[in-house]
Amino acid sequence: MKKIRVLHKIFSKPISCLATYSPSIANILDGKIDLILVGDSLGSTLYGMKNTQGVTMEMMKNHGAAVNKEIKKSLKVLDMPYKTYDNKIDAYKNAKILLNHCKADLLKIEISERKLVILKHLADKKINVISHIGVTPQSYKNFNQIKVLGKTNKEKQNLLKLAKESENLGAKAVLLECITADTAKLITENISIPTIGIGASIYCDGQVLVFDDLINLSTNDKKPKFVKNFFNFNKIASNVVRKYNREVKLKKFPGTKFTYN
Repeated sequence: MKKIRVLHKIFSKPISCLATYSPSIANILDGKIDLILVGDSLGSTLYGMKNTQGVTMEMMKNHGAAVNKEIKKSLKVLDMPYKTYDNKIDAYKNAKILLNHCKADLLKIEISERKLVILKHLADKKINVISHIGVTPQSYKNFNQIKVLGKTNKEKQNLLKLAKESENLGAKAVLLECITADTAKLITENISIPTIGIGASIYCDGQVLVFDDLINLSTNDKKPKFVKNFFNFNKIASNVVRKYNREVKLKKFPGTKFTYN
């Protein structure tokens, strides 16, 4: 495992991160971005789940190991799935399983006030942890119920407190999901470890997106506001498939160039 110091001392800010679940994509990403995350968002992205609560240890182990074999330069981050870190014993046992099987550099866990004791336990055991606060998807059965946080002063202060406590307890970074810009700015200015945002404005020290969203691979029209398509792979791929179908129908493929003699 690469030695983790403070992330912003390893990378110049802003820190770039993308989530992916396939080794072929990881091979493309490696060395071009700072962090590669195997996220439990694979539940909805790959398996058609309505939420991330159905993602299992086996899924994370299999995708994590496959992806991480292709990563030589970027840091490797892995999500701990739902209900695998509800107490200290399970959290440490499952963290060790994922780290040993997938050779990840950091684990990411979703943090509430109740889960701070878990964060401290893992950090005390020398496990590199990213604290995920704000909207924590594992808390939702229905993603349509997700709302932006940090709009009230109480929410701002609660999130700031969680971020500060995460830092004090040993987190290497804090991921901020779906919070208001002024809340992200407040947190980033008041902690020394990096903030990585998803739907949390430019006031974070880094950004993360799911690779499938980056290239518009998904056909889901109800994408979150924070998703930007940098490339329309869906459109390009559809045209390629039509071309392949046409050549098969016309018996243009395979020609002699693609035939064994």
